[in-house]
Amino acid sequence: MKAKITKRSSRYQLRLFLTAAVCIWVVVFLFAWVVYRHEKQMSIESVVERVGLSTGTVINLHKIGTSPAEYQAFLNFVKFYLDDSYLTDISIQVYDEKNHNLIAYVGRLHPDVPLGIDKDKYITLNDSSTVVRMVYPEMENPREKIFFYSECRSPDGEMKVRTYVPRGAEIDKVLAGQRSLFILMFAIGIFGTILVYIYTAHQAKNVRLLHEFATRAATDGDFVPMGDFPPDEIGDISRTIISIYNERMQANMRREREHAVALKATEEKNQIKRMLTDNISHELKTPIGIVHAYVEMLLGQPDMPEADRMHFLEKTQQNVDRLITMLNNLSTMTRLEESSGNIPLKPIDFHALVYNLVEDTRASGILHEVELDCKLPADCMVIGNEGLLNSVFNNLIKNSLAYSQCTHIGIDLVGRTDRYFTFSYHDNGVGVGDEHLPHLFDRFYRIDVGRSRKTGGTGLGLSIVKSSINTMGGSISARQYKEGGLEFIFTLSRVRK
Repeated sequence: MKAKITKRSSRYQLRLFLTAAVCIWVVVFLFAWVVYRHEKQMSIESVVERVGLSTGTVINLHKIGTSPAEYQAFLNFVKFYLDDSYLTDISIQVYDEKNHNLIAYVGRLHPDVPLGIDKDKYITLNDSSTVVRMVYPEMENPREKIFFYSECRSPDGEMKVRTYVPRGAEIDKVLAGQRSLFILMFAIGIFGTILVYIYTAHQAKNVRLLHEFATRAATDGDFVPMGDFPPDEIGDISRTIISIYNERMQANMRREREHAVALKATEEKNQIKRMLTDNISHELKTPIGIVHAYVEMLLGQPDMPEADRMHFLEKTQQNVDRLITMLNNLSTMTRLEESSGNIPLKPIDFHALVYNLVEDTRASGILHEVELDCKLPADCMVIGNEGLLNSVFNNLIKNSLAYSQCTHIGIDLVGRTDRYFTFSYHDNGVGVGDEHLPHLFDRFYRIDVGRSRKTGGTGLGLSIVKSSINTMGGSISARQYKEGGLEFIFTLSRVRK
């Protein structure tokens, strides 16, 4: 796959390079051609200007009345001056039109008018002289190529100056322009081609990286692109695309995780409901079955001794009370779960609440010989619900009295932070095995099923304790107490001053 992407990237670079290189060389050649044409035109105009200056001087000499010897002397001077230039082959001839005589000349004598010259088309100059000119580098006579030809007549028509410049090697050099210019233009073209190659290679790298990213993103669901893109505009755009892609992938992953968590939570909730329904059904069957059996026995034996009748009625009453307690506990659990956000919370003097609870419990006589004390500071103000707190301690105390065989129960403050108080409820009873600790707060969980039913337990007391603490914004956990028995560590929010 990577080799295929690299091959496509190379083809893209080649197309981009060839297109840009062709454009550069077209521009270079067009610019060189324009410069060449301009230089050639300037060269032609320079020839015309220099020749025209010489011709104009001869016309002026005629106006002031110059002898043939003086004409010849001037033409010799002009020839001497031009011998070291590209006009060394120039031919200038002065004719007396009145007598049809050749007065003076320099260079080769050309008595014939070149072909293609229309002698009737003279141009009148500012000094009233007339001239016919021909500048045509490619025009050929039978003998040689002609670069420049002109005939100029004086205003009185008595003198004619004929100028002739053949197309020789020197003229060709001038028309060809400077070689350095073409070398410079070629060097510019080469330099531009190198720059284009570097640029296209750079762009092809960006395209290859983007292509790899697109291919991997389309085929690999676990692909997490990094993108080693160069620091340029396309690199910035590529990194932005990859950033958007990564954000979308992360959002999809979060959504999938949330969906999986939601499905798991739903499954767990349904499982808990099924377990709760099964447990409730199972727990209700035992007392209902017992009540049903006793009632049938009482109804079926009207002559039963009074002592036996009272015994069965008391058993029936105990199981009815157990049913009522279980239904009340279930109602409490339902209320805590469905209305946890609606239960009112307020500042409570925890010290006073617990000490009142201890006194009431001692006065009730349910402790028998078990000691119950607490060690709480007087400034212990918490955020909670008085009814829930009473329920928490009632369930904890009943649990200790029913199952722990303890002789001492304590309630202490063991820590504090800016936000929470941490409390300990502990007893010195027999405790439980470590394997039971993670399940103590599960609904209907019993360590000794037979003993729990004998004491009238419903298996919901510690579940109510945990739900109550959580509803008030705290947390609770159970562990082995260092002096034997169980210790419950729970937190409650402090009242901030």
